[in-house]
Amino acid sequence: MRRYARVRTFLPAPLAAAGCGYNGAMVDGGTLTLPGGAEHGVRNRLTIGRGDENDIRLDAKSVSRHHAQLIYAEGRWCIEDRGSANGTFVNGVRIPFASPHPLRHADRIRIGVEELVFSWPAGLDDPDRTESLKVGELADVPELQVQLSPFQFQVVRALCGAWVSGETFDELPTNEQIAAHVGTPGATETVKAALRRVYAKAGLSALPAHAKRRALCRVARQRGWI
Repeated sequence: MRRYARVRTFLPAPLAAAGCGYNGAMVDGGTLTLPGGAEHGVRNRLTIGRGDENDIRLDAKSVSRHHAQLIYAEGRWCIEDRGSANGTFVNGVRIPFASPHPLRHADRIRIGVEELVFSWPAGLDDPDRTESLKVGELADVPELQVQLSPFQFQVVRALCGAWVSGETFDELPTNEQIAAHVGTPGATETVKAALRRVYAKAGLSALPAHAKRRALCRVARQRGWI
């Protein structure tokens, strides 16, 4: 059975300097959605890797012991590769070693074969936004293979598009609004059926109804569906 991330419940002491001009200031805001769907709040400096000493520990063999770190500095979040063997990727682009890379809301981070999603709507005005992967890229990673029909893609994008653009989960559209958005006004039952199939493919069927939509947007972002 595959093991997912183990997250430490404390934060490391501030460092004097750690890339990206880190100055030890206390910062709240931002979350990482981990493999398996759990969320972890991001504050100050956060390390990711296979070693027990990391704040987020990923068990996959493709993850280095000290793989990457997130740092807040100069009004933005950055991610920095710490000399990993397999690299750190943001939206499919490998970032240089020891060169802090700015993150934006809904960016996808690949650590080895593991995908995480960074969520921080406050960062939408950052001019250094990275491009998102096109559907079908990273098809060599089994967890990220596209499995949706064209109509299911349309429904998921209509559901989650506003969240990717910076709206809160309270602004997710209704089934009626989704049906109108995809050009089938009144076809709410068709939308509901498509969502049921997508929930099953995303492994979310057992969640309460009110939680499925939010969880689907995070999973869809991880898998490249939006």
